[in-house]
Amino acid sequence: MSITDFDDDFDFGFTTVSEDVFVQAEAATQEGQQKAETIYKMVLPLLNNLVKDADQNAYIHWPNRAEKIEAFKKKLLGVLNS
Repeated sequence: MSITDFDDDFDFGFTTVSEDVFVQAEAATQEGQQKAETIYKMVLPLLNNLVKDADQNAYIHWPNRAEKIEAFKKKLLGVLNS
């Protein structure tokens, strides 16, 4: 291909978006990041407590486990659906 054979219709394959669309996408990304951080902070204490004395206790004493897990699941869903 010589320099004189340049195709004027070649557009490099990209498109543009308005600044509003870009700002909305950035806001959604930040919102998702905040939700992920909130969920991480909610789950981390559970994980830390599970490993705290894992070598010393062969069992986990967890009274009212089902109710507490259901309540925590509702909190997680609340974060995800917000």
